[in-house]
Parts: sequence; structure tokens; C-alpha cells
Amino acid sequence: MGFKPSEHGRWQKTDISPSKLKTWMTCPKQFDYKYVTKAPSHSGLAMLQGSSLHDVFLEEFLQGGEQNVEALVELMELDLRERIANSDPRDYKTGRKVDILEIENCIEQVKIWGKGLLDAINNGKDSYDNNLELRKIIEVEVEKRPLEVNLPKSGMTIRIRGFIDYIDEEGTPGDLKLASNYFKAVWTVARAITEVQAVMYRMLMGGPGFFEYLIVDKKANRQKQAFAPTVRKVRYEVTQRDIDRVIDTLDAFVSQTDLANDYENGFFPPIPDYNGETKTDAGKTHLNFCGKLCSFKDICYKENFQPPEQPKPLGDLLRENL
Repeated sequence: MGFKPSEHGRWQKTDISPSKLKTWMTCPKQFDYKYVTKAPSHSGLAMLQGSSLHDVFLEEFLQGGEQNVEALVELMELDLRERIANSDPRDYKTGRKVDILEIENCIEQVKIWGKGLLDAINNGKDSYDNNLELRKIIEVEVEKRPLEVNLPKSGMTIRIRGFIDYIDEEGTPGDLKLASNYFKAVWTVARAITEVQAVMYRMLMGGPGFFEYLIVDKKANRQKQAFAPTVRKVRYEVTQRDIDRVIDTLDAFVSQTDLANDYENGFFPPIPDYNGETKTDAGKTHLNFCGKLCSFKDICYKENFQPPEQPKPLGDLLRENL
């Protein structure tokens, strides 16, 4: 499970996916490390959890493969253990290596959240007792033909590309999200409207129309012990105004990154979450200079935030040379 090869040839630098654009919008320096300099990175457990739940649900359950809930949950566990074994997972906020207790807790979490998702779909009810029945799914992990977009301000032509999680019988595209219930990360219609993903996928589908998110809100206590998730759908209509907004964002992206010149003179400033105002002593150590979920904490701190080494006092230097 995992990577799906493209049917439309190799990706070019002028091919822009929703995740690529979202990375730049979140933090230009993160984009620089990921796509330009290709700095070494580490996966977080949350990302690996999402990938395992996502792939088993789409590739097995939605495609008519294994339907037994217990067997599907076991597949999620096996898939996640393999991903962890083949990576070097780190804590997203601190960059430290995770320990065995965190790994086992992570696996237990995905089993509980995965079962909650499958039970909700099979019961046809969300966590608020609203109808959750999915329309008949006709395609899964769909890559539409890349869409050429002529950007009016820069005069550049880029292509939008990406894989859509599923398309139902009415032609509505959808995306599965394993989401935090932290107040800044809760998925609502208001948040969905600000996302570029739905808009770019609707552009690939031909223009304005409906898009839906199938959301699994992760639930856990302060000790990170998981319990049944909130499962719900957020459905909204993408308008031409939304599309125009994303085109403006793409125009800003190609201009500020200097995409036309292979990023040679691109502007990639770091944009940390904390600047010493919203968190005590934020910015003073490599553990708290930024609160964003990012795989490049170590290198970013060293290159952009680490205080210069202070010269030793003259007395210490003299004693060292005695």
C-alpha cells in the first residue's frame, strides 16, 4: 500500500499539487527544505498513522476488498508497524526520537480510530446521529488529467496535478482526513473554505461544484490514550470566486519562489508559530522556537534561529593556553 504511480508521466517543476501549494502557504522555508534543497527530514507518528488508516480504508474497504472490521483494523496495525520500521519517526514539535512506549501507543490509537471510522460507515450514522451513508463510490485514488492554468499576473503557465481520494456516483470528489480535535486544527466548513485542496481538485474536475471531506476527529486524553473518534462529513460548494482566489495564490507562489528560474532567486523566509509572544521563552531553544508540525525543525533552527556562539571570556582563553 502507499505510493501510486502516475498515469500522466513524470512530475515537472511547473506541476503544482495542493500539498505543494499548501506547504508554501504554511511556511516558505519549509517549502524550500522539502522541494528546493531537499533537506533530510523525519516523519512524525501522526503522519504515519494517517497514511496507514487512509490507505487501508481506500484501497481495501472502499474498493470492495476486505470488509471485516477486525481484519481491516489488523491490516492498519501491520501497515503502520511496517511504516515505522522503515522510517525514523520524530516528535513533530521537538524533533526528538520517539520511544517504544510512544510507538505502541500510536499503534493502539490508529486501531481505535480506524475501528471508529469503519463502524460509523457501516452503521450509516455519524457521531451526532446524522446520516453518514456514503454514496456509491465509483473511483478511488483518482488522478485526473493535469490541468494547464495560465496565470494572469506572472504570465506563466503551470499545471495542477494531484490524486483525489474518491469520487462518488454523483461526480462529487472527496477526501479522507484523520484530523486533530485541537481547536486550531478542527475541520469545519469555515476551515474547508480556506483550503486550496478542494478548490484545486474541483478545477481538475472541470470547475465549480461540490466537494466533501470525510473527517475522523482523533480523540485522546492528556496521556494520549485514544477513545472513539468523531466521524462526520463536511460538504460545501466550491465557487468561481474560490477558483479565482486560488489562481491569485498560484500567481503569488510562482513570483515569490522564482519558479520560472528553477527557484534561483526565490524568497523563502521561515514563518514560525511562536515569536516569543504566545509561548513562554519561545524561540530560545531548538525545542520551542516553532510550534508548527514540521519535519525540518533541526536544520531550520540551526540555520535561522540558533544564537551565534558567544566568544569565551579572555580569562578562560588565557587559562586554556597556560
